[in-house]
Amino acid sequence: MVNYEVTVFAANHATATTLNNVYIKLVGTDGESKRSWLTGFKRASTLRRTVSSFTVSCPASIGKLVLIELDKQSLLLFPKDSWFPAKVMVKSPEGHTYNFPIYHWIDDREVHCFREGTALRVFEDKHHCTKLSREQELKKRQKDYCWTVFAEGIPHCMKAESALSLPCEVRFSFTRSSELLYTAATGLVELKLKALVGCKKKWTHIDAISQVFSCKRTDISDYVQQHWKEDAFFGYQFLNGVNPMLIRRCTALPSNFPVTDDMVFPSGQCNLADELKNGNIFLCDYKLLDGLTANTVNEKQQYLMAPLVLLHKTPDDNLMPIAIQVRLVLKYTQY
Repeated sequence: MVNYEVTVFAANHATATTLNNVYIKLVGTDGESKRSWLTGFKRASTLRRTVSSFTVSCPASIGKLVLIELDKQSLLLFPKDSWFPAKVMVKSPEGHTYNFPIYHWIDDREVHCFREGTALRVFEDKHHCTKLSREQELKKRQKDYCWTVFAEGIPHCMKAESALSLPCEVRFSFTRSSELLYTAATGLVELKLKALVGCKKKWTHIDAISQVFSCKRTDISDYVQQHWKEDAFFGYQFLNGVNPMLIRRCTALPSNFPVTDDMVFPSGQCNLADELKNGNIFLCDYKLLDGLTANTVNEKQQYLMAPLVLLHKTPDDNLMPIAIQVRLVLKYTQY
């Protein structure tokens, strides 16, 4: 007997869990395993962001893995539900690791086939099971995603009776709404348990905020909490934020942005004129916001700034903020 180590990664969706039985079959170039119940797949393992590992045994090696088959069966006393796994990773007895991206809603009793994640062109896909899977997938996509004429003279649109008739994978607005409702509900419960709902006490220090949503911590939130004060992380967020298209390489400073070498390079390690010439200085100018009238919130007039942000690309490829001007106040950072 040989053993295959199978790891299932649950997706980070509030409604992607299942209480049904889940089954898997491994398909290789030299054979296939029996349809196996995920005996190590405990109910908690189907919850969001969880990882579950178990073993599938075969009489002999089935060769290079090319496909897996997943299906689920509802229990007698449990209602039908949906399951949204992220991926399945299989380690063979020979030591090879195979990745099977899923990202697919499984809400029926049918068998769903997923090919191994290595990209293959059509003529390279030689196994009969993967060929059949590819053909079935193309036919399903042609059926699910086709054009229709809503009215003559306007661009074609997707043929669908309503948004709910579309495949679950493309109902982004519905999935997002469910996720927001789940996050809000669980967050409110946590606040109530900590007696923070309606609390009017003042924060004494910013680190106290980390104690509010301790159950919502992730690796990313922990990293942000540790590094949010750093200039390099500010530049990273600025470049990867919601509007990086406004960042432009700067060849000459605007007349209303009178920065000097002493301000931005106080230790004299760089020269502003040279860095401008070398293309290492970038400017983000929010002049489009200048003069706009903001909303009135709770009978109080709000105001918009039109800031200027000067950034420097360092030799180690960090984008560092070196000067920020808000209205007539010039603030600069040192590093």
